[in-house]
Amino acid sequence: MYRKTLTLFVFMLFLAFSMTAKDRFYPVNTIPEELFENSNSVVRNRKVILEVFAEDKIEYRIREVITILNKNGDSEGVLYVPYDSNRKADIETANYYNADGELLTKVKKNEVYDQAYFDGFSLFSDARFKRITPHINNYPYTVEYEYIVDYRGSIDYHDWFPLSAFNASVEESSYEIRIHNNIGVRIVQNGIEAIKYAEKEEDVVNYLWEVREMTALEHEPYAVSIRELVPSVIVAPNEFQYYGEAGNMTSWEKYGDWVWGLIEDRNELPLETQQKLSELTKSQEDTFEIIKTVYNYLQQKTRYVSVQLGIGGFQPISAAKVDEVGYGDCKALTNYMKSMLESVGIQSYYTLVRAGRNTRNIDPDFPAQEFNHVILTVPLANDTVFLECTNQFAPCGFLGSFTDDRFALLVEKNGSHLVRTKSYTQEDNTWNLIAKIDIDELGNALIEESVVFKGLQYEMIDDELRKTNEEQIKDEYEASDIPGAKYTQIKYSAEPSIIPGAERKRNIEVTKFAAKMGDRMFVPVNILNQRNSVPKKVKERKFPFQVSMSYIDSDSVKITLPEGWGIEYIPEPTNIDTEFGQYTSDLRQNGSQIIYTRIDKREKGTFPPEKYADYLSFVKQIVDADGQKIVLKKL
Repeated sequence: MYRKTLTLFVFMLFLAFSMTAKDRFYPVNTIPEELFENSNSVVRNRKVILEVFAEDKIEYRIREVITILNKNGDSEGVLYVPYDSNRKADIETANYYNADGELLTKVKKNEVYDQAYFDGFSLFSDARFKRITPHINNYPYTVEYEYIVDYRGSIDYHDWFPLSAFNASVEESSYEIRIHNNIGVRIVQNGIEAIKYAEKEEDVVNYLWEVREMTALEHEPYAVSIRELVPSVIVAPNEFQYYGEAGNMTSWEKYGDWVWGLIEDRNELPLETQQKLSELTKSQEDTFEIIKTVYNYLQQKTRYVSVQLGIGGFQPISAAKVDEVGYGDCKALTNYMKSMLESVGIQSYYTLVRAGRNTRNIDPDFPAQEFNHVILTVPLANDTVFLECTNQFAPCGFLGSFTDDRFALLVEKNGSHLVRTKSYTQEDNTWNLIAKIDIDELGNALIEESVVFKGLQYEMIDDELRKTNEEQIKDEYEASDIPGAKYTQIKYSAEPSIIPGAERKRNIEVTKFAAKMGDRMFVPVNILNQRNSVPKKVKERKFPFQVSMSYIDSDSVKITLPEGWGIEYIPEPTNIDTEFGQYTSDLRQNGSQIIYTRIDKREKGTFPPEKYADYLSFVKQIVDADGQKIVLKKL
């Protein structure tokens, strides 16, 4: 009897344990310890399958289980699945679990947030998205999603980055590609090799990539894109179909031919508009001045409105339609500008580019659909002008940091090729400050200042050029780092050109500009263009760092001393010369004035991690020089 009871007890205990273990789903205590370090989330398992049945039948199946460790990882737990008339999305599973792996919530299909995609500037769009947001405040928790996206043709395929964010780790991740019927697909593997396993059927080729236990990469200051630091698989079709339009992507020229086919019959302009453009430019002989006149006409007549319907995501509405309605997206406005230039005898080229500050690079040896924007290229005898056609205020020929210094695809019938957009040099990107500072016997100061911003530094204030004076002064107060400042006057003026400039003039009253202590007064050397912080230290930096812009700052300031005060101490000149840039500052007495001059030159580039300490030292020396004080003594 005792043995039977004991046996029954052990069996029930085993059954209870088995049921408990079975009910637990990816409990947090099974995560390897090293995956917690520097991590806000852990991918427990992500499996992506791309299956290409035909050029017009493509399917993605995704299953992912992610544990969110803290509030900073919440975004990794949000599911966002876009779709449109060319692709169908179906979310099959959405579950949430607590730290022990116990089910918290099973999301029903009617609880999935399904809405039209609204970007704030699209007039027409068939884009929608399905989104699920956990709204869980008890950490850690785990999300489980399974979904399928079916494409009726695609111009690009899913690229795989198993580690897609800083401060996230991966327990297990895989990417599988199944190719049917000898469909041509090009694959580039970076830092990882495929496990190519036996074909299950005669017409199917399978590729598989797997990673396990990838520790988190901690975000470092001035970090390069994480995509440059982790293994990846880049995939693109040889031939494709998109909304019934067949294309070839085996070369940039062939891909450009497909794009050309979408725009070649959309350049007709009404006769009235052609005559107006002819009248506007008839007295001009310089080609750039003609371009500028037509560009100004574009800016005055049109505004940017996105249209994303079907093939319209790649095909512009006609130039005649833009002329009629006065709006269009980047494709339509660029094509309209191209058509107008053509009507006055100037050849230009529709050009695809990947826009965005510090965006990832395009591989010139791997043709793929990497573009999200369109600009216009206008070759001249001695230069090439690039036109941003969506900005009603941009100076003619100025791209700015949104599309500068990167590869772009110039579209030409039977001759499409990559070009490099305008790169703004150190001499282009300048700040030139001239100021007078008058100090009274109480240490208060009156400042008259003029700064000319040029090149990419023009972007610092281009928004201010279109604001009222009241708004400009309000912005100065909100952004000011000058204690006790009162802005009594501010004025902006623009110098539009290919390398644009803008001047800002300010009159400032500063209470206690100089600190008084007994019979001494401490005058700051630099408050108008002071570098006052050093980037965060990294004990053992692991990855390269990037300085994204080169520039030259030049300052000249006359400081008038208060009557009855003389100089007790004036800082020595500073000279710093490194591969990151050069810095000089100097103070000289001229009667009752001190002349302060400062030049700060910076070099852009990507530097190895072992040089980060040298970069910090360079910046700290500038901070120290900018933070010095002149000591005055009562006579």
